[in-house]
Amino acid sequence: MSEDGTCPKCGMQLEAPQSGALSSSRVAESSDEKAPWHFKLMVASVAIYLGWRVIQLFA
Repeated sequence: MSEDGTCPKCGMQLEAPQSGALSSSRVAESSDEKAPWHFKLMVASVAIYLGWRVIQLFA
């Protein structure tokens, strides 16, 4: 899609054109989102499991 929101092949308007300020605020919005608690729990569990496997490897 082009910068002005049109299709590059047919020229049909697909979405409203976005200004630079609006798109930068959308980036700031998406970076404020936090990971869900269950994803953090899964990452911590995997780290503990792999740490234990490394300990078993050298023991």
